[in-house]
Amino acid sequence: MMGPVLIVTPRWTRDGGVATHVMTSAAALVAHGVEVHVLAAQIAPEERAPGITFHQSPDLFNREATPQRRVGAAMERLPHIVHFHQFEDPDVACHMQRSAPVIVSVHGYSACTSAVHYFRPGEECERPHGPGCVPNLIGRGCAHTRNPSWLPGSYRRATRSVRLLGQADLVISYSSVIDRHLSTNGIERRAIVPLFSTLPQAGASGHEHRRRVVFAGRVVRPKGVQVLVRAACELDAEVVICGDGRDLDSMRSLAARLGLGERISFPGWLTADALAAELAGASVVAIPSLWPEPFGLVGIETLAQGRPVIASATGGIGDWLEDGVGGLLAAPGDVPALAAALNELLADPERQRAMGAAGRERVASRFTAAHHVAALLGAFDAARTGWERRQPPLTTRRSSVPITGATLG
Repeated sequence: MMGPVLIVTPRWTRDGGVATHVMTSAAALVAHGVEVHVLAAQIAPEERAPGITFHQSPDLFNREATPQRRVGAAMERLPHIVHFHQFEDPDVACHMQRSAPVIVSVHGYSACTSAVHYFRPGEECERPHGPGCVPNLIGRGCAHTRNPSWLPGSYRRATRSVRLLGQADLVISYSSVIDRHLSTNGIERRAIVPLFSTLPQAGASGHEHRRRVVFAGRVVRPKGVQVLVRAACELDAEVVICGDGRDLDSMRSLAARLGLGERISFPGWLTADALAAELAGASVVAIPSLWPEPFGLVGIETLAQGRPVIASATGGIGDWLEDGVGGLLAAPGDVPALAAALNELLADPERQRAMGAAGRERVASRFTAAHHVAALLGAFDAARTGWERRQPPLTTRRSSVPITGATLG
């Protein structure tokens, strides 16, 4: 029987896609009978879920504090596995690894200074993190910024992340493109775990009478919202852009300048139920990303609702979308190509239905909570086995750990 799993994450609240994944993944483990503990710097009281033991540490990110203080009492119930999500601290990991294996989940391009890992749409970066990144950040523009003042700090963060990934007992990714990113950076102990839809099912009808394109995600440049807004000039359809982000106001302004104010709406951030209804009620959902999407979770959430997707042919999107089956692929950043693909499906409700059905079948066969938990438990077992094999003899461990007044997990 597996012992407790301790999840370490910055915040326990539904403030983004990764946070929502962590919460739903933990709930799936609990449903499977796994004892789950959570260590976080912030815990939303309304999100305290049944079956999970919570440990809040305001000092979790305080590098001036000792690792013992930052972890607090979370290690007292010795975990079978410690699982990091968006927590990149090799010193805390080293402290915890004295008592249990540490797994790190990578949800994006952790070993990349700019975190977006591309030079221009369709041209992904293929180099490992290191000093050679510096001239590329400036000369080739992969920083994607007009204000380079943040780059030194971000470079140090990526360096720290590579150090953590190298010392982890196992590194989990959720797509082939992130697995490739890890391999490029010399990370050998790796596993891929499938994601699953986190949205409830929402019924919808009348698609044959509707011409409605939906986007759902952060409204930021790498997501390609500006490509969709420009493509809307060539569409006879309503466009709904769901989400929030730093470029939301500029996208509203662009739509107004292009005379699209009547046909594009920006409802902002939506609850899970409201988002599910928008996806289920779409003729087609667009994912016009410029950057290589680490996975594109909204894609399988759309397919699970039985609706087709038109997405950029980049990053991890190919893991779940086959061109011509669950939807269509378009060249990233290509406004005419996106418009043509959208018009093609908008004009054919029967093809929309067939693609949506094929996509739903693909999700049911590969991207479910059951598949996720099975792969996750397999990863836990592999990490535990490797950690136990690498432990020094007990007498060596006892003599090498200094005796202090602090409790070492």
